[in-house]
Amino acid sequence: MESLRSILLPVSGLYGGAVSLRNFWYDRELLTVKKLPVPVISVGNISVGGSGKTPFVMYLIEKLLSAGRKPSVLTRGYKRISNELVISCPGHDSAQDVQSLGDEPALISQNFPDVPVAVHPDRYRSGLEVIRKYGADVFILDDGLQNREIHRDIDFILMKSTMSDLKDHYLPAGNLRDSKRRLADADVVVLTSHGDAFSSNQDFAAVRRFSSSPVAGISYVASRLIDMTGVAYPLDNLKGKEVAAFCGVANPDRFFGNVAALGASVVRKTKFRDHHWFDEYDIDEVFGGDEELLAVTTAKDAVRIFQDEELSQLEDVRRIYAVSEQAVVNFGESDIDAALDKIVVGAYA
Repeated sequence: MESLRSILLPVSGLYGGAVSLRNFWYDRELLTVKKLPVPVISVGNISVGGSGKTPFVMYLIEKLLSAGRKPSVLTRGYKRISNELVISCPGHDSAQDVQSLGDEPALISQNFPDVPVAVHPDRYRSGLEVIRKYGADVFILDDGLQNREIHRDIDFILMKSTMSDLKDHYLPAGNLRDSKRRLADADVVVLTSHGDAFSSNQDFAAVRRFSSSPVAGISYVASRLIDMTGVAYPLDNLKGKEVAAFCGVANPDRFFGNVAALGASVVRKTKFRDHHWFDEYDIDEVFGGDEELLAVTTAKDAVRIFQDEELSQLEDVRRIYAVSEQAVVNFGESDIDAALDKIVVGAYA
């Protein structure tokens, strides 16, 4: 692995050079930045995958709704099976299928049916269309750090709590897709963890090399089980039961460990590639012919199965449960609130 990394390092150098040049052009206003009519909150990261952008977007939606705002989400819909501009807002009779949206936008729309979720690479065009059709007074730009062609009013930059990104290389030798110096652009640097709480006493010296911005910490913890009909069950239902765990996410072993920590006996583990589109043969593989076994997966994977018209008809799918997560702020909530106040009670109020 290390030998392959060494071979790829020159390519990473070229990638990093291109990133730096692009950032230089935007920093010097040599490239045009478009401004939407309402404020924009960017949620992004400097590396690929694993930092929990989607659950943080949903956390922000809850905060904005509680403050009486009308948020909308603009996203590109990674790995979706469509290139068209689509807007999902089931609460206003505008539901879209998961193939058109992509799994993460579909999950957001499922949890917030009255919040327009617009999917298209041209987020400026998407934003104008949302305002025209539904109205919105604030946009959340999902995976927005690299989308510099849109003016952002607030930047939340997410990073895993281990801060391993700060020791990494650019793609393809590593996972970095943007400069570590972009952390200086953050209104708040948000460290995230799946399952494990952590403390503000953690040493942030690595972050401070690149940014003086406030640092917050959020854990995403399992909160309940959801079946294909949307019925919720307590996590205790897994205790002592044999289950098949499966997922198509960036870190499958972490998910398998979290399922075991809920008291389940994980007798089968099946890994799929990230954002995998399931078919009936995959479902057969998950259960391995066992007609009594329960299966557990992530909410992101479940939405690709439960919202698929053909898969939802399979009897085996009735034995699949999604582990739903909720955000728990370990520290720095006042800093997140202070950033949002620029919109909620600030110049745009």
